[in-house]
Amino acid sequence: MSRISTGKMDRIKENILQHLFEESPKSLFTFEIAEAQARDKEFILKLMQDLEKRKLVKQTKRDFTRKRKWALTDDAYQAYKGLLQP
Repeated sequence: MSRISTGKMDRIKENILQHLFEESPKSLFTFEIAEAQARDKEFILKLMQDLEKRKLVKQTKRDFTRKRKWALTDDAYQAYKGLLQP
């Protein structure tokens, strides 16, 4: 398996954040994000957990199922919204 550089991983994370912003306020499952990014679900889950540690995304569904739903945190949403406004 080939290794992905940190620069490319950062770009993938940026694409994930942009996709979540475009779909907000709807929360997305991990597999939906993986399909949109054309990446493996486990790889996307690893990136999502890293983004959660950085407080950019949050899990919106935390019941006893194995499926996870993700959305932008309020601070990250406001930052993206501020970028779009002149």
